Amino acid sequence: MPQGITHDNKDVLLKVLSQNYKSKSFEALGLKLPKIKEVLPTQLPSVSATEVRADNIFLLEDGRILIVDYESKVKESNFIKYLGYIHGVLKQYHKQDKEKHDITMAVVYTGDIKTAPAKLDIGSVQLTVEQVFLSNFDANDLYGKLSVKIEAGEPLADDDIIKFIFLPLTESRPTKKQGLIEKTIDLAKKVPDDEIQLFIIAGILVATDKFIDRGYSNMVKEWIRLTKVARLFEEEKIEAVNETANRVSKEIKTTLAKEMLADGEDIVKIMKYSKLTKKEILNIQSELKLPVAN
Repeated sequence: MPQGITHDNKDVLLKVLSQNYKSKSFEALGLKLPKIKEVLPTQLPSVSATEVRADNIFLLEDGRILIVDYESKVKESNFIKYLGYIHGVLKQYHKQDKEKHDITMAVVYTGDIKTAPAKLDIGSVQLTVEQVFLSNFDANDLYGKLSVKIEAGEPLADDDIIKFIFLPLTESRPTKKQGLIEKTIDLAKKVPDDEIQLFIIAGILVATDKFIDRGYSNMVKEWIRLTKVARLFEEEKIEAVNETANRVSKEIKTTLAKEMLADGEDIVKIMKYSKLTKKEILNIQSELKLPVAN
């Protein structure tokens, strides 16, 4: 069984996370840092191929770079790994834009870790990391509050979404982590907003990559690919073709779209046959006061 998320699946998840992490922050976890401006690639050319890549790298709104790693064990050797990440980031982004970026290294510890050293001092080099101890959160309380909101149809705030992603890591019993991962993803599938639902599940997969059962992880990634990501890519592909298509008149296109909307047809199918863009179809749908198409 392959270890960790594969390169192709990392690309898919990065696309999803890049679209949704913007303007959010980790303040919900206790990190007093600026909001995220951009999600950066985690593949660093100077990091050894045998070394696990950083879990997340973000560009913050104040220009600094935030590196985040998730840990379930306290080891001094982790600091050597973090120094490798920092060196890779310095080399990568100095080469690209020649700008000086302050770097913050943050470590998020799973619920079974209550304390850990925050500093490495080896003489000429000192490294201090920001820390989040998810043991400070009550897994059952957090799950209950999110479940109540979803069942009541209430929208999730940005803080709720961030806590949702990290909920599986709050479990203090190592043998129970997988069960909470599965329970949390099942709850996330009930989130009515497709984009937020996909973001939460993709975020959970990245955050739990070191701990999740590989078979289950692959099953969820396949579910994403078939039911969500493939659909998004299909919409983009059809929309690109439709924007240049001019084979039928606007009136005929609109009439066809109205009829298909009235019949409750899927929006991807309507885009395909009417040659209208998704935005145009949604405008027609709004004018007719019809329910939202799938």
